[in-house]
Order: sequence, then C-alpha cells, then structure tokens
Amino acid sequence: MKKISALSVSLALLLNAPAFAADAKLPAPIEALEKQGFELKGEFKAPGDLQGYAMQYQGQGTTVYLTPDKQHAIMGNMIDTEGKNLSDAEVEKFVYAPMAKEMWQNLEKHRWIAAGDAKAPRIVYVFADPYCPYCTQFWEQAQPWLKSGKVQLRVLLVGMLRPDSGQKAAAILMSKDPAKTLADYENSKGKLAMQKPEKIDPVIGEALKDNLTLMDDLGGNATPSIYYLNAEGRLQQHQGMPDAETLNTIMGDK
Repeated sequence: MKKISALSVSLALLLNAPAFAADAKLPAPIEALEKQGFELKGEFKAPGDLQGYAMQYQGQGTTVYLTPDKQHAIMGNMIDTEGKNLSDAEVEKFVYAPMAKEMWQNLEKHRWIAAGDAKAPRIVYVFADPYCPYCTQFWEQAQPWLKSGKVQLRVLLVGMLRPDSGQKAAAILMSKDPAKTLADYENSKGKLAMQKPEKIDPVIGEALKDNLTLMDDLGGNATPSIYYLNAEGRLQQHQGMPDAETLNTIMGDK
C-alpha cells in the first residue's frame, strides 16, 4: 500500500509554462537548463542581491540562483542563518500551487458521479473500477463523512481490471440514475445484477477513455486512486485502500 505523496512526475506533461516576454533574453545558465528539459516557472528576488528562478523538471520543483556575473547558477535550496529553507515558499508559489490548480480543474472537467452533499466543504476524487474490491471497501469506509455532509465523493469510473470492466462501468453511467445505481452497486459489494450494454453510448465510451487517460496522467496505476487538497491547497494522491490514519487525513473531520 502506497503512502500519501505529492503528485508524480507525469503531472508536468499537463502544465502550461508561463509566458515570459519573448524579447527578454534569459541568462545563459538558465537557457542551458531549459535545453536540458527544465521549465522556467517564475522569477524572484532572493537575499544577497541574487536573482532567483523557480524551475520544474519532470514534475519536481527546484530553485536556481544566478551569480552576479550572470555566467553561473547554483541549483538547490537557500538557507538563512536560522536554518530556514527560503526556497520552499518560491517553489510552492510558482510550481506546486499552479500545478494543484491545473490538476484540480482537470478533475472537475471529467465525468464523475457524485455521492454526498453538493455543498460539502471537502471534495475527494477517486478513480474506481467496478471490479475493484478495495474501491468498494473505500466506498464503505467513506460513508460516515458522506452522511455527515462533510465530504462529497466524486467517483470517476474506469475500465482496467477485467476485459468487461468498461461495459460494467458504462452500464452504471448509462443508467437512468447513475448516482443511485453506483450506490446500489457498491452497497451490494458488487453483487448487484446489471445488464451490460451490447453497445456503449459513444459519449460514455469516450468519457471512460478520458478518465483512464487522466488517471494515467496523474500517475495513478491502481484503483482506488484518490485525490484531494491538503490544508495548504496542494493536490495530494493516495493509491490503494488507505489505512485508518490515512483515511482520516484524506477525508478530514467527520
């Protein structure tokens, strides 16, 4: 079982680099880093009259400090006299905060089924396969938060575990009331009899493909893949069935 982690390397593929003035030539060391695959996300003034740059490489943020001669750059964290890391705030501002916002918006745009109060103060997304027993277990353990109105769970169905997973997911999405059908299915521990469609509605089929693509882009490779925002508004990921402590972290107060 994997522990909570910040989003993985693949997130970088979905982010748009900020627009810097085309006529503003960057210092040679920064251009050299860009040629190596680093993305410039922001600039800032650093202590000691240094020019700082927030950069991203394969989904990870870092800071780079330009020397006064503009011919050299130092990559890494800046520490003050108290041992405080001064780079973290810049990386959070220019790399991770925009990343979280972008990914959260992508989740919102995809096709999901809601469970719980629409006005709940906390939203949790989960990618689930109809044949996934751990998804059913997560559904069961999430119920106290859903019933209290503290959390809205948004389920993005995917078809990945069995050849007919997509058909079963489509049957739920194509039903008259997908939210009720999903709840009945999960509450039956996956035993609810459903007639799988002979032909999947093209719109539903495309939505299922898009969900699976998004899951892959977010670094998910197992179900349930769970996504939520922490107290700092940073997108967090957990794969697999969380233990009790992790579940409380994901769902918040009951």
